[in-house]
Amino acid sequence: MSGHRHEGSLHNSGKKKRVSGWVDRVTGGIVVVVIKHPDDPDATMEIYVPVEQFKKRTPKEGEYISVDIADNS
Repeated sequence: MSGHRHEGSLHNSGKKKRVSGWVDRVTGGIVVVVIKHPDDPDATMEIYVPVEQFKKRTPKEGEYISVDIADNS
């Protein structure tokens, strides 16, 4: 397994914070959620969430959802 992790990955350790975003796409077992960038309110960033994290159902493209991310502050 590679030690490289994507920005926005849920594999970071530490406290978690819930943020709102929308589903951009679902591909290869990953739900790509777009959120506002925490440091630049005019920018967005992608969060990669494994489909297995959604217990009831897989969200659809364009749907607004909230996700837990690592809070590095």
